[in-house]
Amino acid sequence: MEIATLLAGAMLVSLAVIWLVGRLPGPAPSQAELPAAPECHFLFRGATLIDHDAGVLWPDDSNAPNDDWSRFRSWLGFRFGDLPVDPLSITTGESLTFDSTLPDDPARLELHASAHSLRATLQEGGPSCPAHLHEGRRRLMVLDVPRAALHAAPQPVWIHGTSGHLIWQNDAARAFRPESIARMTAALSPLPEPTEARTQRVSVPDANGNAPDRWFDLTVTRTQAGHAFYACDVSALVSAETAQRDFVQTLGRTFADLPTGLAVFDHAKSLALFNPALIDLTGLPVGFLSARPNVMSFFDMLRDAQVMPEPKNYANWRSQINDMVSAARGGLYQDYWSLVSGQTYRITGRPHPNGAVAFLFEDITPEISEARNHRTEMDLRQAVIDDLDAAIAVLSPDHRLIFCNAGFGALLGIDPDSSIAEATLRDIIAACQARFPQTNAWPGLERKIATGAAATQSITLADGAGRLDLRHTPLGRGNTMLSLCHHAAEGAALMHEHTG
Repeated sequence: MEIATLLAGAMLVSLAVIWLVGRLPGPAPSQAELPAAPECHFLFRGATLIDHDAGVLWPDDSNAPNDDWSRFRSWLGFRFGDLPVDPLSITTGESLTFDSTLPDDPARLELHASAHSLRATLQEGGPSCPAHLHEGRRRLMVLDVPRAALHAAPQPVWIHGTSGHLIWQNDAARAFRPESIARMTAALSPLPEPTEARTQRVSVPDANGNAPDRWFDLTVTRTQAGHAFYACDVSALVSAETAQRDFVQTLGRTFADLPTGLAVFDHAKSLALFNPALIDLTGLPVGFLSARPNVMSFFDMLRDAQVMPEPKNYANWRSQINDMVSAARGGLYQDYWSLVSGQTYRITGRPHPNGAVAFLFEDITPEISEARNHRTEMDLRQAVIDDLDAAIAVLSPDHRLIFCNAGFGALLGIDPDSSIAEATLRDIIAACQARFPQTNAWPGLERKIATGAAATQSITLADGAGRLDLRHTPLGRGNTMLSLCHHAAEGAALMHEHTG
C-alpha cells in the first residue's frame, strides 16, 4: 500500500515537471531555421520577358513604353533609380546590384547576365510573415483614398525620381503629350533642393496649332521619392490679364492725343493709368508716375511742384485730399486751381467701377482769359452806351429786354440790373405811358415794332419841356433797338448854343 502510494506521488511530480517544462520558453531557432527573405525572378531575352515566378506584373498603362524591359524599368524605377536602358549593355557574366533608394527599405534588385538571357532577382528585406503582409495591405488601403483623389484631380500632377525619370503621374498629366510634360519640367530647371519649392508660369502650345497656348502655374517641391510637379491651369486668368492689358493700352493710345490730363487711380488708390497730357500739364517726372504712386503721394508732388494752390492749413490738407477722393468717387468733385504761374486748371473727379477714381486736369487759362476779355469788352460797350444822351434798350425776338443803358433806366425810373431778366416790351410801354401819359404813341407801339420796320415818331412833353423822338430800329435776327432822345432840332439848337 505504501509502495503504491509512493509510485502515485512520483508520477504526479513527473507530470508536473513535464507540464512546467512545456510552459517555459525554448531556445531561439537558429538563423538557418528562419524563413528565407521573399524574392521573385524575371528572365529576359533581350528586351522581352520570357519567364517569371512573380504573382503579379506591372499594371497595364496605355502611356507605358512598348517593350517589356522598358515597362520593367518604369515599374521598379521609384525604388531602384535609373536601371540600364538596354539590357544587352550588361556583359555576359556581369552582375549588377541595386539597393532601394527609399528610406527604411532593405529591398534589393540583382541583375545577372548570361550568354543568352538576363535574370533579374527582386529581394525583399525581411520574412513575409502574416503581420508584415497585413500591415502592407493596410497601408495600401490607407493610400487608396488620396491616390484616387490625386488621379482624379483636374490639375496635372507627376513625380520624377531622384535620377530624373518619370515614376508617377495622374490622369490629367497622362492627357498631355510626353513632350509637353518634358517642356514644363525643363522650365523649372534647376530643380530645388529639399525643403524648397519653386513656382513659375509656363505655356504649352496646342498640339495642332489651332488653339492658343495653354498657360500653367507650375510648382515643384522636393519629396523623398523625388520631385513632385503640380500644374494649375491659368489660361483663363492669362486671357483676362491680356485683355485687360490690351484694354489699358488702347485707352492709353486713345487718351494720348487728348489735351486733358488723365490720372486714374485703382481701388487701392494707386495710379493705374495716365496720359502724356498729364505730364505736360503737371511737369511730374515720368519715372515717378510710372512707379504707380498713391493718391496722397501724387498730390504731395503736385503741391511741391506748385501745380496746385498752397494749402492754408497743411495739417488739414491731407484730410481734405481724402475728402476730395471720396467726393470724386461719388461723382461730386470739381474745383478750379489758380496757380502762381497765372494758369488756371479745372480739376474734375469722376468715379470708375470697383472703387477706382479718375481725375481730369484741364488748362482753362485761354477760356478764363477770353471770358475776362469778353467781360472787359462788355463793360467798355456798356460804358459807351451809358454815356450817350439817348435812352437805349435792346429787345429780343420775343420782346424781352436784353439790356439798356443808364439813361433809359433813369428816364423811365426802372432799375435794369434788378429787373432786366423779367422786363418785357409791355412792361416798358407801361413804364413809358406812366412816365409820359400826355401822348397816345404808346398803345400802338407794340404793333408797329411787330412789323419789323424802322420808324420814328415825336412825343411832345408836358409844360413846354420840349419833344422826344421815339425810334425803333430792327437789328437783325428779330432783335429790336428802342431809343428815346431829344428832338433833333432842339438838339441842334442846343449844340449851336454850346459851340457859339
